[in-house]
Amino acid sequence: MKQKIGTVLDKNVLVRAKLHAAERGRALSEVIQDALERYLAQGSPEPTRREAAYQLFCNQPIRLAPRQFKALLEHDAWSA
Repeated sequence: MKQKIGTVLDKNVLVRAKLHAAERGRALSEVIQDALERYLAQGSPEPTRREAAYQLFCNQPIRLAPRQFKALLEHDAWSA
């Protein structure tokens, strides 16, 4: 059984999804459902792997060499 939902998407994502659907002669809802099904099929990591990732990336200060830190700042400046 299908159910209608309401959601908010980034405008650019929505435009790309609509183009994707139109190019393939499919309904936007089919494209969104297929993408969501593929995402959910990937599954989530095991709790122990999630905890290890948290410990590695979130529970300690980030240690970067000065050149790595400078590269990140430069990248952010160009992205803004």
